[in-house]
Amino acid sequence: MTTYSLSDMATRVLKDQGLIAAEEVPSATDLEWAEETVSAEIAMLAALGMPIWNGSAIAVPQEYLTPLSRRIGLAFAPSFGLMTVAQAEAAMPLAETNLRRMATIPATGEILQVDYI
Repeated sequence: MTTYSLSDMATRVLKDQGLIAAEEVPSATDLEWAEETVSAEIAMLAALGMPIWNGSAIAVPQEYLTPLSRRIGLAFAPSFGLMTVAQAEAAMPLAETNLRRMATIPATGEILQVDYI
């Protein structure tokens, strides 16, 4: 299974937002800020009841790379003047749709057994 580090994820968001070119390496300052934002957004999503994979900010599974980058990119956008905070906040629920689906436990088809006291 392919995974991505915190640094990989932060760089991906910067690229997806067009803040650095596809072949460009972010400056140390931009990377530090991006990593901090990625970590904070993942923690915030988990606190809101949307756990991201296993909660690790160190090994991002491949299937989360694009949808998580899109969602976290909305947190970056106002800081770089790409959109207002209001626009970013309005777009976040739509960006979270696939993340919410991925965070659910798939149905097993088994009948749930409950003991009543």
